[in-house]
Amino acid sequence: MSTPEARGASDVRGASDIRAVAVEPLPGEWVRVTVDGRPYDIAAACPHRKGRLVHGYVNPRTLRITCPLHRSTFDLTTGCQISGPSAGPLPVRPVPDATQGEPQ
Repeated sequence: MSTPEARGASDVRGASDIRAVAVEPLPGEWVRVTVDGRPYDIAAACPHRKGRLVHGYVNPRTLRITCPLHRSTFDLTTGCQISGPSAGPLPVRPVPDATQGEPQ
């Protein structure tokens, strides 16, 4: 499997499915990760050592992102740290619907 590039998308093939993944920077200090059309807004920097999560590896099956710097892994839906050096949770925010615009 390959890591999606910023502002790009890739298909991640599993045993029985294909899941589209896109990672893009947002204004401010946020990144939007989209898996199968469902968006998740997360902090742009890993809480451990500020690794740039726009370059992180996204596992579309488990909905987790891994920091490219020291391999801390976080849940995209809750921000809870799953593994890696102690960092605490990753800030996440609700994704606005298309009629509301970006959160402040």
